[in-house]
Amino acid sequence: MHSKQKFRFEVQYSIRLMEKIEEGENTKEKLADCMGIGMPKIQTYCEWLVLIDAIEIKDSEIRLTKLGKSYLKLKYSDDLLEPLMLYHLLRNPEEGENQGHFYFSKIVTEVLYDYIFSYDNTLTVNKIRKTLGIEEKEFIASTLNTLCDADTGFGKMGLVEKGQNMGGEDQYEIHSYWIEPLIGAYILYDLWKPNQVAMGIDKIINDKYNLGRFFLMDEDAVIETLEEIQNLKLINIEKIAGLNQIRIDQNISKEDILNKIIEIS
Repeated sequence: MHSKQKFRFEVQYSIRLMEKIEEGENTKEKLADCMGIGMPKIQTYCEWLVLIDAIEIKDSEIRLTKLGKSYLKLKYSDDLLEPLMLYHLLRNPEEGENQGHFYFSKIVTEVLYDYIFSYDNTLTVNKIRKTLGIEEKEFIASTLNTLCDADTGFGKMGLVEKGQNMGGEDQYEIHSYWIEPLIGAYILYDLWKPNQVAMGIDKIINDKYNLGRFFLMDEDAVIETLEEIQNLKLINIEKIAGLNQIRIDQNISKEDILNKIIEIS
């Protein structure tokens, strides 16, 4: 599920749909009519919007979530909007209702992360296909092109740059992205499990579905980001008596952090 959408994810197109929903075009039929497009595209984009937690659908009525309304407030702040959207696509695709997108998750956390720290940080669709054991080249290419397209996708983040190798085949160069501290804090709070006491820093750096792998950050980048989040008094880093972990402030919610993100946008 959610692995083979017929239409590629686009950041600003998603924002336009959210604006229409906020204006009262709150069914798929109304959206298709006002946007002048067919139902298949609307169906696919509603799937995308659910994946990034922008909407909820109940009895055929579409409503913006708190996060969806926040996306609209961040629509002119690419350095805040895009990492927040991308994070939701990168979450564990097998986690249930808080799942991410299969191809985004697998390609970034399992392939790009491993190659960025190798001697050659360039990849082709075929190389990724063989690494993952996946046959569908078109879905891999679609995901990569979304990651590198600065006009419609996440290209402004610079995680992936598209070029060509000596044989004329599309080649993708991989780079790390340092997130804003408040975005990092939001993600840590969102990942925090009920009744969880602490989170190991090694997990934040290395776990498949955590900050380090999400944004292809090395150990130094993650630790520096955590220190910046601590300076904002949103986490405590504990390194005494053999500990190497963080704790969050139980009096603060991820919604509180989202409000702080909007304030700086």
